[in-house]
Amino acid sequence: MDEVFKALGDPTRLRIVQLLAQHGEVCVCIIVNELEMNQPAVSHHMAKLKQAGLLNSRKDGQWIHYSLKVDAFKDGPLAFLSEIVSLAEASAGSVQPTPCCK
Repeated sequence: MDEVFKALGDPTRLRIVQLLAQHGEVCVCIIVNELEMNQPAVSHHMAKLKQAGLLNSRKDGQWIHYSLKVDAFKDGPLAFLSEIVSLAEASAGSVQPTPCCK
């Protein structure tokens, strides 16, 4: 989980995830153009997302096409954040202030 949040903590990688979410499978050449970055920099970000288990990849000739592993989001960060929200909602009315040290 830590690696997933680290990967998603970068603004460029969040833009990549958003692009893939909007368009499905996308060729890396499109990602390079959309981000206006050079190919090695984009490849670095893609490797981080793939290492975190968030991407599928498919090679087609010289190009690699990427898509999101949707289940990785459902079972990973989304499940974790949903659990946090549920716990916070359940305890919202019953929280008693703890005494401070003096």
